[in-house]
Amino acid sequence: MKDSVVRVFAGCRIYTFNPKCAIAEAVAVHNGKILAVGSADEVRCAVGQDAEWTDLEGLTVVPGLIDSHNHLIHYGISATRYADLSGCRSVGELLNRLHHFREANPTSAWIIGERFDQELLAEGRWPTRRDLDKVSPEVPIVIVRLCLHALVANSAALEPIKGQLSHEQLETGLLTEDAMELIWSQIPEPSRKELESAALWAAREARRVGLTGVHVMLNDREEFDAFCSLRDRDRLPVRIYAVCPADMLDYLRKRGLRTGSGDEWLRIGGLKLFADGAMGARTAAMRQPFADYPDDKGVLFRNERDIAIALEEMQTYGFQACIHAIGDLAIECALEGIRQAQDTGNRGNILRHRIEHASQMADDLIEQMRRLNVIASVQPQFVVTDFWTYDRVGPERYRWSYPFKTMLDAGIVLAMGSDCPVERLSPIELVDRAVNREPRSLQERLTVEETLRAYTWGSAFAGFSDNQGGSIEPGKWADFTVLSDDVFALPSSQLASVRVEGTIVGGFLE
Repeated sequence: MKDSVVRVFAGCRIYTFNPKCAIAEAVAVHNGKILAVGSADEVRCAVGQDAEWTDLEGLTVVPGLIDSHNHLIHYGISATRYADLSGCRSVGELLNRLHHFREANPTSAWIIGERFDQELLAEGRWPTRRDLDKVSPEVPIVIVRLCLHALVANSAALEPIKGQLSHEQLETGLLTEDAMELIWSQIPEPSRKELESAALWAAREARRVGLTGVHVMLNDREEFDAFCSLRDRDRLPVRIYAVCPADMLDYLRKRGLRTGSGDEWLRIGGLKLFADGAMGARTAAMRQPFADYPDDKGVLFRNERDIAIALEEMQTYGFQACIHAIGDLAIECALEGIRQAQDTGNRGNILRHRIEHASQMADDLIEQMRRLNVIASVQPQFVVTDFWTYDRVGPERYRWSYPFKTMLDAGIVLAMGSDCPVERLSPIELVDRAVNREPRSLQERLTVEETLRAYTWGSAFAGFSDNQGGSIEPGKWADFTVLSDDVFALPSSQLASVRVEGTIVGGFLE
């Protein structure tokens, strides 16, 4: 929809990330695009007397923040239908929350809880099947670890599949990775209406907290269709880059779609492949055994040749690859697979392949990543939340856990994301943790500018929208995030207190 009104946002400090005009005090927008940026007098001369001026009263404006890795629909469903187990400090507290949830939802056929972390529990162990049976032995109960790569089920949930489980799985109720599907396949899928409601609720939340764009990790065609429906009805409050599972390649190809297809509100992103699991569930694929579990090196889902074959097909049809790889062995296989696929000369060098997470690196992997021009889609909140990483990999390898500064200095493009609902949908928390880190890894701290560039231009580059977003300059989308404080002048110890005061998408302030 065309908007004939010229709007000017002024009375603020604007960090443009455009070297031609690094700091400005006014920006004019028209038809969703930036018309002019500069001093108030310069913008007034550019737009004339008929523009609508909004005084932002000393606030700080940065390019619109773009979350490069997010599960919006899962977040919406989780927030509206599941019990929140985040921060539980004991098995007893976890069970109490489930009790309260059951009382509040007495007709629920299943009780599902999410975001617990067994590392936080005072008992020093995973919850078990028998623990969950105390809430109800009759109603199926499932609790999912915050990484989404492990769950625990009660007896009622395990009963229909007990013949497919090992003795240990049946005894503990703990299932990881592929085995989790045995549980999920029993749970009724959300309806189309429920998916759309969850997507809309979560997208509104994303805009409320300061995001103008989100790279959404989708699970299936139904989730993709939910976003398409919202776009068809002009209901998307933020720009969506839809990253689809790799098994949707044929479906998308037959519809004539590829990475970049779509419009300014909904575009097809990359195709997601999994190379391994998660560090928290000890299913990340490691070169060496876990320091706190020396008999285990995790789970490698695909080797380098598997990845290369998949990427060669993706490249043929114009799809970017987004490869989930957390452990150093998985990252090694992903990078070698990318190298082999690029060597075919089949557009692999222009499709901006990405490693999602890139958590446990090494010096040779950083060099390989730089040489191949592979993007690192990273999540700074993990650095603090996953406090147990130091013990899991040991002090020597911890040097290479989430090495953002080393990667950036090597010339690797960083894109910033939250992995919500694994982490909180909080841009301020993300920036704070990237800048302040935790005491044992301060050498990998980023500056505020480095973090925000990765959160704006870096994420835009990873989603092929760097010509339309990522900085504030004429001709680009009028997408801005409005902050309460000048984060470039604020002591780093005060970053957590900053507030998002508004989000402007396409020139409209909310």
